[in-house]
Amino acid sequence: SMTQRNGIVERRTNAMLNIKIRVRNLITKYGTANPRLLAADLGISIIETDLPKHIRGFFVRVLRRSCIILNQALPETGKRIVLCHEIGHSRLHAGYGWRIQPDCTFFVSCRCEHEANTFAIYLLSHSSDIDADVTAQLLDGRQPNPREVHAILGRLID
Repeated sequence: SMTQRNGIVERRTNAMLNIKIRVRNLITKYGTANPRLLAADLGISIIETDLPKHIRGFFVRVLRRSCIILNQALPETGKRIVLCHEIGHSRLHAGYGWRIQPDCTFFVSCRCEHEANTFAIYLLSHSSDIDADVTAQLLDGRQPNPREVHAILGRLID
């Protein structure tokens, strides 16, 4: 029905407005908008490593520990943007990310990239003078391939 469809559209808009509030609440709670400090406060480890050029970073949970794997070749601005995006996933999307099981790696995909980007932009707006165009460009990346991530994580764990 039309009302049901409208309800869904409305909820979606509210979710986006909600992101702005959630970012502000997070900054207020921890007293910082610095993504490295926030990650530490949230118990998220940051692992900088050599990644293929097109993979900027990704969020992973290993045995209930949360980590952001970050491409060490990125400039500092790029690292900050990717960290903000991945913290967005960790806060907004329960069940999102790469999971390591003893026997396999699997990826829970979702259409959450736009929300994580919105989270990143709000978080960056509190903490820096990063050009909005640069932010948009860096956030417009494609998702890494599950096989590739499996290989990378295998290498990191060994």
